[in-house]
Amino acid sequence: MLFIKQAGRAFSALLLSLIIFSPTSAFCNFIYEGDHLINDKTIAKMKEIGDELSQKTGVTIALVTKNHLTKKEFLEIKNRYLKELKPPYVLWIFSKTYEDRKDFGINQMFNSPDLEGKFDKNSLFSPFTGTFTKLIVIKKSKTDPTSAAFLNGYADLTDMIADAYGVKLKSSIGHESHTFMNILRVLFYLSLLYFAGLYIKNRFLKKETIEKTE
Repeated sequence: MLFIKQAGRAFSALLLSLIIFSPTSAFCNFIYEGDHLINDKTIAKMKEIGDELSQKTGVTIALVTKNHLTKKEFLEIKNRYLKELKPPYVLWIFSKTYEDRKDFGINQMFNSPDLEGKFDKNSLFSPFTGTFTKLIVIKKSKTDPTSAAFLNGYADLTDMIADAYGVKLKSSIGHESHTFMNILRVLFYLSLLYFAGLYIKNRFLKKETIEKTE
């Protein structure tokens, strides 16, 4: 009897662990797999938003963030999730570096056919207006991956999907994401203009000095 009870408890514990940790469990609304690129506080907020979106629309968003991926690893992750996710879904895969490219990563998003036209990837990844710009995948740029960037991109994505379904998310951070990224973007381009002006000025002064010495 004791053995049967212990076996039953072990089976229950195993079943519970599978429910909690399986990334595509039917009990999961928020799916995240990552290499600690996003801090715990941000993940908690994203879970709050993702859970509410799933409850109101049935849409599941799976986010995978990695430090490095080979082509084989990328395809394995992509195929595994696309096989296990149930429509409607969005799969977002990000890696800081990809294959043998030391300075560039990969940033891909996939969705089930029933979500076609319900959100705009360009508004997320455009280098000029996107809340999560593709410039972030350039390792040597000033815009390395940050928790804030992922939160803003994730929040914008969920807002677009919610609008397409005609619902409002109480957990949404609203226009804060656009405002924050616009401020960063303005500061980034101002710094580029500053250094470009400084470079031109130095070239002009150098040329003027050479002419005087001649």
